[in-house]
Amino acid sequence: MPFVKTAFHIAKDTVLHGPLHAGTSGRIDGLIKGEVGITGKLVIGKGAEIRGDVSAKGLELYGSVYGNIVCTDKVMLYNTAYVKGNITASVIELKEGALVEGVIIKKTEHDDSIERTITHEEEPPVVEEPVLDVEPVPEKSSDQDKDATKWF
Repeated sequence: MPFVKTAFHIAKDTVLHGPLHAGTSGRIDGLIKGEVGITGKLVIGKGAEIRGDVSAKGLELYGSVYGNIVCTDKVMLYNTAYVKGNITASVIELKEGALVEGVIIKKTEHDDSIERTITHEEEPPVVEEPVLDVEPVPEKSSDQDKDATKWF
């Protein structure tokens, strides 16, 4: 992403503690310990790390995010990307090698329904209990049942 006047840049050796909110697009190459909320497009560089939730219009991820990601537009995860959290977006693209430990939620454009894909664990299959053929137990005991010596 070319740097423009209205964009911000967090440099490689920068560490920011606390939330980062911006009304513009930007790039992060450092470490952010807190939530990140951007109204434009966000690029998270290869060596960058975010330890908190990320929300933006669009996201290009080359680095790591330890938190949930919510985008109103497109999320692009490149082969060096790592996410430990859930991702929600209208369009989600993962390159081979990208790792996600969480749930991917694709918001459809035509309505508010959500499709979920579990990436960290498969749901176990539903197994029906077998039906056993069991003879009914008589409700009244017989005279033979009353004589305890005949039980053995």
